[in-house]
Amino acid sequence: MTEVKRRGRPSQAEPTAQKGAQALERGIAILQYLEKSGGSSSVSDISSNLDLPLSTTFRLLKVLESADFVNQDSQLGWWHIGLGAFNVGAAYIHNRDVLSVAAPFMRRLMLMSGETVNVAIRNGNEAVLIGQQECKSMVRMCAPLGSRLPLHASGAGKALLFPLSEEELMDAILKTGLQRFTPTTIVDLPELQASLKQAKERGYVIDLEEHVAGLNCLAAAIYDDVGTVVAAISISGPASRLTPERFTSQGELVRDTARDISLALGQKAPAQ
Repeated sequence: MTEVKRRGRPSQAEPTAQKGAQALERGIAILQYLEKSGGSSSVSDISSNLDLPLSTTFRLLKVLESADFVNQDSQLGWWHIGLGAFNVGAAYIHNRDVLSVAAPFMRRLMLMSGETVNVAIRNGNEAVLIGQQECKSMVRMCAPLGSRLPLHASGAGKALLFPLSEEELMDAILKTGLQRFTPTTIVDLPELQASLKQAKERGYVIDLEEHVAGLNCLAAAIYDDVGTVVAAISISGPASRLTPERFTSQGELVRDTARDISLALGQKAPAQ
């Protein structure tokens, strides 16, 4: 039987989405114009230079103001870039600072371990790879920067998880679930909690082919000057080379490297 496709009315979601995208583009254009104008401008200048209706410009500025991306001078009425925009930029700079500080330590760890070194940060309920130092071996792990990893089933992800409180861990797991990737992925919450507790005690995480079959990973958390976990550093290699017999020596290398980076970021050394 031939399938007959009926042409219905266009979905109302499409015009709504298009309007939302247009408003976002215009909001970004306003922020870019303010940046090029030294951080502030009048609504009339913004409207004129961006070829936007005055009412539309003012409405967009009020939306940006509600998110603290801009604020209005009560005296002159000019609009200025707000703290929200600064916080976004500061987060970017902070990640760049972590990488710039970590770079020489990553190279040292790569040379000492013989494995590829990765640095990842937490983005919501995923770990995101932001830095990598490839090893020299013919067989090596190479993931593109920006790759996303599950928090519960990757070395870097678990290193970003284990400092969390029980309530924070439960919240993260409830949002993502415990998806199975390989036969060794931990999909039982009590088992994951026990694994994270052991990791915290020894100072490094073990990923025993939990995310990718044939790939092992060891990772540790990096702390900033106020004791907040800002990133994780890991080594990854084929299970045939990065074997369980090497986990202790290699894991301690990763742990000590994470400690050195944390100290370089300003973390206070623990009392002897």
